Amino acid sequence: MTDQKTKYSDDPSAELLATAGLVTMLGAVMAAVIAVVTLGGGNLLLAGALGSVALISFAASLVLFAFDSKRSEGAPLPFPSWLRAEPETAAEIS
Repeated sequence: MTDQKTKYSDDPSAELLATAGLVTMLGAVMAAVIAVVTLGGGNLLLAGALGSVALISFAASLVLFAFDSKRSEGAPLPFPSWLRAEPETAAEIS
């Protein structure tokens, strides 16, 4: 089995992009939940502000994930090549 190097192994910015995308997505979910709870409490101004924070955070996470995927399009997959091969059927084996 050959040892494959990926683009991510020497590039810490790839980990930074993925982590930042996850953190902003988590922030978007938390802001949306708090906005719904605040809206139920009757505070429309705070609910609107939190809802806009949730939308902006969600859009930022999508941008981060899209940028990360564009960087890794040409990189080899980080698992062994035998896992990527098409499975042989029982008829082909015998």
